[in-house]
Amino acid sequence: MRVGLICERLELLSDEDAVRLLHEAHRGASLGGADAQLVFLALGWALFEPRVEVRRAELGATARRAELHHIADFVRPPLIEDERAEDKRRIPDFGRGRPLTLGERKSLARTHDRSLIQRVVRDPHPDVVRILLDNPSLTEEDVVRVCATRPNDPNVLQTVYRHRRWVVRYRPRNAILRNPDTPLDTALLLAPLLRKGELKEAATSSELAPPLRLSCKMILEMRTARSEAPEGAESTSS
Repeated sequence: MRVGLICERLELLSDEDAVRLLHEAHRGASLGGADAQLVFLALGWALFEPRVEVRRAELGATARRAELHHIADFVRPPLIEDERAEDKRRIPDFGRGRPLTLGERKSLARTHDRSLIQRVVRDPHPDVVRILLDNPSLTEEDVVRVCATRPNDPNVLQTVYRHRRWVVRYRPRNAILRNPDTPLDTALLLAPLLRKGELKEAATSSELAPPLRLSCKMILEMRTARSEAPEGAESTSS
């Protein structure tokens, strides 16, 4: 429901007002408010809805003109050359003596056999992972393993991000952000949802893209400044 309402709001607003909304939502989440973070999580999902996604180029350009580059980076991130080693992502060995077809692997993603699930979590295909994420026998630990796998398919990581059962949980979110193969816009949408300790680690991680490290550093500084401000100072300034 929240995603639908945000989509309607973004459709009605001008580009300038929509960017202003994104900026305020990002600021609220960055300051650490639980309700604001839930809203920002829904806003991130809304950006991938077809009815909103068609506007992302215009919204990104508007944010850049307003010099809100931290907003533009997750609305329409700059292209980064893809140097991932696709051939390193192997299909798991399921003990059949031959590689399984995609259809067979999709079927196995519905299994309740824990020993098989432990193999399916290593599958590199986003369609297999999408089915697996709906499996009632899947655990949070399994999802963290999916997200922590390296190298990984960016589409797999984005599939987990868009799955509302799992990305509301903290550990999968952190694992997605910390994976260097996560698309930049997805990682940036998760940055305001991290705790201070994980923000500090991400801000200094040489594995992560510079815009992501910078975003984590900026959010950490905002949250630290708020916690150190005298009581009532923020309400007075606003």
